[in-house]
Amino acid sequence: MTTDLTDSLTNLQTTCNRHWDTELTDALQYTSLGRIRHDTRHHWWTHSPSRALDTAVTRLRIGHTRLNSHLHKLGMTDDPHCPWCPTYLDTPEHLLLQCPRHHSHRTALLQSLYPLLLRRPTLADLLGGSPDPGLAFKILKHTRTFLQKSGQLHRI
Repeated sequence: MTTDLTDSLTNLQTTCNRHWDTELTDALQYTSLGRIRHDTRHHWWTHSPSRALDTAVTRLRIGHTRLNSHLHKLGMTDDPHCPWCPTYLDTPEHLLLQCPRHHSHRTALLQSLYPLLLRRPTLADLLGGSPDPGLAFKILKHTRTFLQKSGQLHRI
């Protein structure tokens, strides 16, 4: 009878462990946005010496920023427009690719991307969306420089 009890407990423990592993693995593959993550390791884009820059890049990637467009969606501001461009929404794309306020910094960013053969970057490109991780990391380094020099980290 003791052997039957021991076998039953061993089987129960094995079944519970298998269920736990399956549930945990499934849970780690879904982000809050519902997209499937195939790589559940630490995010590769968060390896800069500055936590503020890592946070800004992560916020830009997921769209949860302190830019007016997002704050407006949350009911935290009445105006979703850029503080310097009253006819354009204050979005990550506008900040990085369009806003005239940051023209000189954007010009420097685009010039730094030329050697990487990136002539007309998209928002996804600037935030590490290249399928080549090495290229994505290099582009992201230049994007971080833009964010620092433009003085807009407090808004992201």
